[in-house]
Amino acid sequence: MYNPQIKASQITNLTDARYFAAWGAEWLGFGLEPGQDGFVAPAQTAAIKEWVEGPKMVGEFSGLDPDLIRQSVDLLSLDAVEVSRFANLASLQLSVPVIMNVVMEAHLEAEALVDLLKTNEAAEFFILDFEKNASINDFQKAFPVSWLSGLTKQFPVFIRTSLDTYSLKEITQDIKPLGISLAGGEEEKVGLKSFDELDEIFEALEPFRMV
Repeated sequence: MYNPQIKASQITNLTDARYFAAWGAEWLGFGLEPGQDGFVAPAQTAAIKEWVEGPKMVGEFSGLDPDLIRQSVDLLSLDAVEVSRFANLASLQLSVPVIMNVVMEAHLEAEALVDLLKTNEAAEFFILDFEKNASINDFQKAFPVSWLSGLTKQFPVFIRTSLDTYSLKEITQDIKPLGISLAGGEEEKVGLKSFDELDEIFEALEPFRMV
């Protein structure tokens, strides 16, 4: 039975962390590189980690500062790290799995994507991020559902997308990636946030999830 994993990215608060953990997410990602969007200080990440059980903790980085990544892994006892497609995996020399995030661009051709994944086979798995360029409406032309379905049989791929690009039905019934990447966000007030949109996604995924 198809059972997609869930990786939550850009966790910045305990409310999000508890929410995703309650839904059985396998991975929680924290932006640990100063200057990046959604940066969370190590002390705050450690505090959140103390209150959440279940998911594996992932440090999210550009991957261009190996020393920062290694220090963060040791300091926070991270279970994995996520880096961008521009990171040099060989230079990281880590004892934990590496996830590579590939932000999809309109000019990235299908053959080039396959070459990129093959070149970085040291990565535990890949996130294909269609969401950052959600305004680009030709992804389905360059990367049709039938093609992505073949790709996910070759590589351990997570899909991150606004559901305007690929529907949840297409993802779960046709593409069938290893997992789906979802994002946290800012609280309205401390401890207060609406999860209506995410609730709909998790409820739709529930028949596929065995957690």
